[in-house]
Amino acid sequence: SKQMWERNGQGERCARRSRSGRPIEKFREMQAALWCAGSAALGFAARGVLDARRRDARRRRGAESGDVLLAGVELGGTTSTAALAWSSDPSEVVAELTVDTTSPDETIRPLIEFLLAQQQERGKKIGALGIGSFGPVDLDSKSSTHGFITSTPKTRWRNCNLLQMLKHSFPSIPMRMDTDVNAPALAEVVYGGHGDDVDSAAYVTIGTGVGVGVVVNGVAVHGLMHPEGGHIPVQRKSGDDFIGECSYHKNAVEIESMVSASAIARRCGVETSALKDLGDDHPVWDIISFYIASLCISITYLISPHVIVLSGGVMRRRSLFPRIHRHFAELNAGYVNPGKLVHRLHQYIVPSKFGYEIGVIGTLHLARTALCE
Repeated sequence: SKQMWERNGQGERCARRSRSGRPIEKFREMQAALWCAGSAALGFAARGVLDARRRDARRRRGAESGDVLLAGVELGGTTSTAALAWSSDPSEVVAELTVDTTSPDETIRPLIEFLLAQQQERGKKIGALGIGSFGPVDLDSKSSTHGFITSTPKTRWRNCNLLQMLKHSFPSIPMRMDTDVNAPALAEVVYGGHGDDVDSAAYVTIGTGVGVGVVVNGVAVHGLMHPEGGHIPVQRKSGDDFIGECSYHKNAVEIESMVSASAIARRCGVETSALKDLGDDHPVWDIISFYIASLCISITYLISPHVIVLSGGVMRRRSLFPRIHRHFAELNAGYVNPGKLVHRLHQYIVPSKFGYEIGVIGTLHLARTALCE
């Protein structure tokens, strides 16, 4: 979009156009008009790094134009974030706070206090709240435990009524909750730049744990619950005798117990904080790439998404991508053979161009959706 071009310093006003051929500015007008009519195909721009002048100008425009103030809360395995944006453009975050994810009270309380303080500072109430949380979470609105974090490996968070904790402080505003991987998966489909015809995606985060979000036909997959792809059993790599650990599945050979940050650290006999110091040529990275490729094969064969986006702390090591592509090609052995899987794997298994920003963008996307329901 125009905003993205400006952030990249290229200054081209109409570099991208809508499918109809209209300039993107006209497309944005159409987008705004259709947004509350439930159009899942239209989305919002990527959040960029805003300088102080742009942030101040955005705040003033929001206050003057009567925009609704949106809030997003993203709970991750390592850190959690609360963010604010105006409804006319949720991609432009006007304030945010990130804290360590510890216990429910220690994590949620400062995020709520931050949002309440922002309301008072701006003299404007938050109009809708989007929530993206690690799981498993109960997303069934008819369930007695709707909004709970349920059987998570994080023992202090088991059976935590997350939705009610937030509703207690914001009792009268619409809220929409999803997983911390489904929310960014939606954002990737809506505005990921993966192609005009892309309406399905898998978003995989690999860090403290492994999570998989899935969107099909523009809609996040829930079904019985929601995807829990981090616990998919996989074939053991030849010669790998590492014994993974899972509080539920014990020593099963499953993705999370093989490739999470703590698993990689145990493999190498180092602290998690020292993983960044391992060279790209360390043999552990080829082992890890094999298991990630195995997960991508399972996702491809079961879901057949247009794109698989890999993110999270482990995937900051970009040298993993070519290794994953190579193992994927070997495991696939030419069986599923659309051109992208044969010649352009670098366009199929990809990093998010938004980086870590995509998580909070996803929660603000949920907030705007809640506002229009």
